[in-house]
Amino acid sequence: SDEDDYVPLAQVTKKGKTPSKATKSNCKETYTIKQELRPPRNTQYSARSLYEQILESSIDLDPDYQRDVVWPETKQIGLIDSIFRNYYIPPVIFCDTTDDGTETRTCIDGKQRLTSIQKVTGKKYWYKQAGATKRMCLPKSIRQAFANKQIVCVEYDNIPDDQEREIFQRVQLGVALTPAGESLILSIPYTQRMSAITGPWPTFIREIQSEVLGEEGFGASLDWGQTRGRDFQGLVSIVFMIEKLPAFATPVSPALDKWLQRTTAVPAQLRKEVLDTFRIFMTLTKDKKYNAPFHKPSRISPIEFVMIGVLIYSHRTNLSYTQLSSAVEQMRADVRAREKDVRTNTRVTKSLFQFI
Repeated sequence: SDEDDYVPLAQVTKKGKTPSKATKSNCKETYTIKQELRPPRNTQYSARSLYEQILESSIDLDPDYQRDVVWPETKQIGLIDSIFRNYYIPPVIFCDTTDDGTETRTCIDGKQRLTSIQKVTGKKYWYKQAGATKRMCLPKSIRQAFANKQIVCVEYDNIPDDQEREIFQRVQLGVALTPAGESLILSIPYTQRMSAITGPWPTFIREIQSEVLGEEGFGASLDWGQTRGRDFQGLVSIVFMIEKLPAFATPVSPALDKWLQRTTAVPAQLRKEVLDTFRIFMTLTKDKKYNAPFHKPSRISPIEFVMIGVLIYSHRTNLSYTQLSSAVEQMRADVRAREKDVRTNTRVTKSLFQFI
């Protein structure tokens, strides 16, 4: 058989011949698999149970790497039809965590499926008969049958955030690369796929993200385009450009992706300087003495947000807060005098960089 013919690589001599049995007995297998996940648990939940867990917030459908609800109604109806008719649907993947005795399931993969189930389970189906009489469209027996349908789920217990993101990324990239598969991957915005990357550098960006979001961070003092995933990309771009100084590097997606996937540790000095930069940035936007340039002549564009971060980093030790605020005002006026549209492209980025 094929298995009988198999010889481990470690047992093959330099000439490509299989050694004698005596030699074989002295060989030791050294194959090891590192950084294994604990095996997941396969289980099933009824459609009703999943619906109730979503309503009770026991299921988290919105980790930051997830995309928004994007399935059109036709696709949602197709899923419900498949469940009714017992066609295969891929399992939903959860990460289960327990905190103070309360169990929460984070949806790693299957958000679109769960929101479809939530929508149909929580909806009343009516039709209007002659005479304006309203009745339930689906008989109770059919509605009960759907509520009891079993949905296959895969659950990982208490895995770290990095491993959770790694599962998400591998599941998305593991879609078969048929035209439909490629469309599915490409339908996930790059900004959201970027936030699922794991490693020391993405972890550092998430540390910054946790500081700058919410009332303790920029809060309502700065409108900087915090749509899903774009805040992460903006922060990545700032740190990327800072690390490249004094050289100029355009923060384009392929370069950011490669930069994020490095496994080298974030230097302690760079970490300290970057965090200090963002603390100054937040102070400037929240203090009325300094924040006017962040709102006039209009809200800051995504590339201005990035380049203001680079400006503050570059001059934080030689300019006062008043001078930094003035520099932001001058930079915004300068780029508008040069460019018709302040968009994220190499030309505009270079113009802002030259001012700095």
